[in-house]
Amino acid sequence: MTRRRAFALAMASCAFACSRHDAPPPKVASADSAVAAKAGESLAARTDEWNRAEIVKRLGEAGLVVIDSAREVHHAGLSLAGDLLSVSASPLEIYVYPTAAARANDAAKLDTMPNPRQPPARRPRYIISGNLIAIHMTPKEALAERVENVFTARHAEAP
Repeated sequence: MTRRRAFALAMASCAFACSRHDAPPPKVASADSAVAAKAGESLAARTDEWNRAEIVKRLGEAGLVVIDSAREVHHAGLSLAGDLLSVSASPLEIYVYPTAAARANDAAKLDTMPNPRQPPARRPRYIISGNLIAIHMTPKEALAERVENVFTARHAEAP
């Protein structure tokens, strides 16, 4: 009988621990999110600044599978909350600043030196472009290069 009680107590503890969530609730897309995304893309093209809609569009055009986790993320040294995307099954944190100058202030605070004790596959890759800081974690070199090219090629195109 004591084994059953111990087991029941352990299961109840696990259920309670798993039911607590410290993460903020997911963002909810509005009914007209496609219209908002299209407006965001056109604004990004006019102002030559990144926004979430443009990021998702460009990654998709590059043939990458993009899933929006609808989770907010924070990174040490950055004053702005970011968004977490999954790009071809690898996490990509995006931090979109109102201006490139605001991004430059935060980027200066980032510690981008790799930790030598951390395996290369677990080291973050920092991509800085215009008003965007993106932090990508992937062990796949080809995927890392494709994601980086999406963000850096934008500013290499002819007007």
